[in-house]
Amino acid sequence: MNTEHLKLFIDIVDNGSFSKTQEISFLSKQAMYKQINKLEEETKCQLLERTRQGIRPTDAGRHFYQGAKKIIQLEDQLIKECRQYTQTEMIRIGNVEHQVILDPVNNAFSAAYPEIAITRIVHPNHSGEYRVYANIMDVGETFNPLGLKQHKNGYTPLIKTKFHVALRPEHPLAKKEKLTLSDLSAYKTYIFPLMLEKNFIQDIENAFSDHPDNLLKRKDVDNQVNIAFSCIANNYLFLTANPFIKKISDLITIPIDTDFTREYGVIYKEPVSDTVQKYIETAVRTYQNIDDPFYIKINSVN
Repeated sequence: MNTEHLKLFIDIVDNGSFSKTQEISFLSKQAMYKQINKLEEETKCQLLERTRQGIRPTDAGRHFYQGAKKIIQLEDQLIKECRQYTQTEMIRIGNVEHQVILDPVNNAFSAAYPEIAITRIVHPNHSGEYRVYANIMDVGETFNPLGLKQHKNGYTPLIKTKFHVALRPEHPLAKKEKLTLSDLSAYKTYIFPLMLEKNFIQDIENAFSDHPDNLLKRKDVDNQVNIAFSCIANNYLFLTANPFIKKISDLITIPIDTDFTREYGVIYKEPVSDTVQKYIETAVRTYQNIDDPFYIKINSVN
């Protein structure tokens, strides 16, 4: 039985609402429904029911709630006791295939604090916020499209990245030093509206008004890596501010002529431990002299 599902179930019961839980967990309702359905399939019991007052546990759900809390408490205690047998401190860092902002931070942190082991927690995109909130990992990477502190967890901004276009070296636009949105409009171009400001989306749509079919809007944010690789095969363009694109060795990137940027930072649960505080300070120092992480050294992926 997945302890993440147990923690989510406890949160929903405590909040009495999927909507309230969504606000603090950063999980979509669809994702929450899926996890609760999985628990109900495993237990063969209905655990939650809707009432006029909101969501509440069934009789079986109340019993399951108490048991789930005991399991989580036992797990936390077991981990704490096991750590007493090692002299090595540990910090759990979120790891997503197409998030690379923390790569240089991890290197700097390991060099500065070799006595602290980094454990990478692999997770899908946009679930790092919940994993920090649920104490599954200590630090995660996130982007803040509006440049505002919207995170329920603690948040420290690190860098603002500029938008680039990823394309094959053989593409007709590949020889240009900088591109405009109008340049892109003549070619099939991928964008992820969920990761863009509304004003920027409007500018993009205006630029593609004569060729609306060339603008390929994607909602599947977790598929960014696959989309990037597909540009190699179909000669499409990919508009992004995520430095992961530099990992794709068969693509080049050209800056786009726009003032829009994306802010990246680290998230963590407050109050922070001494180890997490050291990591935050290392992250801030790492990016003090980096104007744009598109130009940091990133290992290529073939």
